[in-house]
Amino acid sequence: MLAGDEGNVAAVVLKARIHQARNEPMEALRFAEVAAILDPGQLGKETALVAWLDAQGCRVDGLGKHEAKLPIIKLMQPVSPASVVEESEEEAAALPCVMLAEDDEADADDDDAAAGALVVLADADEEKGDDDGVLCHAVPQECPPPLRGPAERRMALPKASAAVVAIAIHAALILLLGLIVVVAPTQPVAELVGIVAPETSQEQPETKKVTPVAMQTSVAVVGSPARAITASGISAISLPDFDSKADGPIVTEIATTDLGASFALPFTPKGTSNVNFFGIKSKGRRVAFLIDAERYMLTDPRGGYPAYEIVKNEIAGMIGKLGLDTFFNVILYEGRNLSAFSEKLLPATAANKAKVADWLYPVNREFTKLGLQAIKYPIQQLTAEIEPVSSNYLSGYLRAIQYALELDVDAVFVISSGYRSMEVPRTPEERAKLLKQMKWTEKDDVAWREAIKKGQDWLNKENAARRAKGVPERVIVNIGEVWRDMGFRPPRSPPGGIQISAEEREDQIKNAIRLHYQSKDKPKPQINFVIFIGKDQDEKTVPRLDHFENIAQRARNGKVRVLQGLAALKNVSGK
Repeated sequence: MLAGDEGNVAAVVLKARIHQARNEPMEALRFAEVAAILDPGQLGKETALVAWLDAQGCRVDGLGKHEAKLPIIKLMQPVSPASVVEESEEEAAALPCVMLAEDDEADADDDDAAAGALVVLADADEEKGDDDGVLCHAVPQECPPPLRGPAERRMALPKASAAVVAIAIHAALILLLGLIVVVAPTQPVAELVGIVAPETSQEQPETKKVTPVAMQTSVAVVGSPARAITASGISAISLPDFDSKADGPIVTEIATTDLGASFALPFTPKGTSNVNFFGIKSKGRRVAFLIDAERYMLTDPRGGYPAYEIVKNEIAGMIGKLGLDTFFNVILYEGRNLSAFSEKLLPATAANKAKVADWLYPVNREFTKLGLQAIKYPIQQLTAEIEPVSSNYLSGYLRAIQYALELDVDAVFVISSGYRSMEVPRTPEERAKLLKQMKWTEKDDVAWREAIKKGQDWLNKENAARRAKGVPERVIVNIGEVWRDMGFRPPRSPPGGIQISAEEREDQIKNAIRLHYQSKDKPKPQINFVIFIGKDQDEKTVPRLDHFENIAQRARNGKVRVLQGLAALKNVSGK
C-alpha cells in the first residue's frame, strides 16, 4: 500500500502503472509526478509509462515540461498550527500548493479509494473563505514548482511519513472501536493532510454446492430381515400412574406421509415416538400393537414356544422405549376372541410400561393353557357394525384392526401368522341343502369323526415322548398336519362355512377408516404388518401377501415385512 510506502518509488510507480491499465491518465500522472520527485532516474526507466502519458497529452514534471492542464497531486509534509505561526511568510510561500481535482468525489468509491494515498493541502487564503480548515473543491490554479533538490526531498519525506503513520494509527483505533465515527470540530490550520484508505484485497467467501439427497420412498419390504430396536431394561424410577376418562389428545396431523423422494416432512409433533417393529421403522403418538395368539404362531417351523417368547419380549421392549406423551395399547387376537391390555389407550408412563411384560407373560406359555380363554383373559367386543362383514363373523387380524381403529390410534403394528380362513357360517337350511348336493351320509360322518380321533391319538403319543425328553409339546393348527405325518389318507370332509374373500376384508378395513377417521376430518391411520412364517415356507410364495400389501398401502403407506422362522426372528431382534 502506498500509505505505508510513501517513500518507496517502486510502489509509487506500480500505482501509476495500475492506473495506466485502468486507462486513467489523470491518476497515473499524479503518481508519476510523485515518482519523479522521489527519484527521477527510476521513473526515467519506465519508458512505456512515460510514452503512454505523452500519448495522452501529459508530461511528467522533472522529465519534461508538463503541458496538460491537469491538477498535479504531490506529497506534502504535515504542518501543525504552531509551526504555521513560527514560519515566515517566505517559508509559507515556499510550500507546494495542492489543489483538489474535480473528480475527487468519484475517487471516493471502493475501487478508486484503494488506489493510494492522497495528500491534500487546503488553501489558507482568507480571500477564498477557507479559513475554517474544511476541504473544498477549488478551481485548479498555478502552483509553485515542486521540490527539486535532494535536500528539499529529504525534508519532505520524513514529514509526509509522520502524517501517514499518525493517520493510519487513528484509522486502526476507529476500526477497533466498532467502526464508530467520531466527529469533532477542527482548529483552523494552514495546511490539512488527507489520506485515502489503502487498497485492500478481500478473499471471496467459498461457495459450496449442496446437492439434496433424495429420500427413499416407502415400499412394502419383503426380504431378508434387517436389524431392529432391541428390548431395553425398564427404568427403576416409577412415575405415578393415573387413570383418565379421556383417551388422550386427538390426532390432528400426519406424522409420516410418503410425499415422494423430492420432499420430506421434518416436523414431528410433540409426543410422537419412533418405533422399530421387527425391522419396520415408523412413528406415532397413539399406537397399538396387535399380536397373533393363535396356534399357528407356535408351530415347530416357526420356532415353537421360544420364538413366541421373543415376540412378546420384543414388543414389551418397544413399548418401554415410548415417550411419556405417547399413548399405547396392546391387543391379542385368537380367532373371534379378542383381549386388550386396556379398554382405552394409556399414557406411556413407567408404571404402565412395566405392567405390559407381566400381562404378556402367561400368554401361550404352557401347552395346556393355549389361547386367551385358557388364561381367563377378558374378551373385548366391537362397538360398530361395518359392511360387508358383520362383527359377529370377524376373526383374527381383521377383528383386531377394527378394534384398534375404534380406539382412535394413528399407527397400528400387527404381527400375524399369515392369511387364515375366515368364514361366515351357513344357515341350517343352507347346510342341509349343501349336504344333500354332496350326498353326505351317516357313514361319511362316522368316518370323518374316526379320522379326527386317530390323528389326535397319534399327536398325544408324540407329545408324551417329547415331555419325557424335556422338549416342548408340538402345536398343530389343524388335524391335516398330523395326517400328513402319519401318512394317513383322510376321508372327504363335510362342508364348511362361506369364506370371506380378501377383497371383502380389504373393503371392511377401508370402510372402518371412513367411519372412524375420514367422516370426522381426521387423517388416516397407518397400518403395518409383519408376517411370521415357518422356515419351511418360501417367503416369495407367502399366501395372499398382496392382500396385506393392499391394506398397508391404502392405510397411509404402511409397510409389510416377512420373517422366516426362528433364525430370522433372532436376527431382527438381536437375541
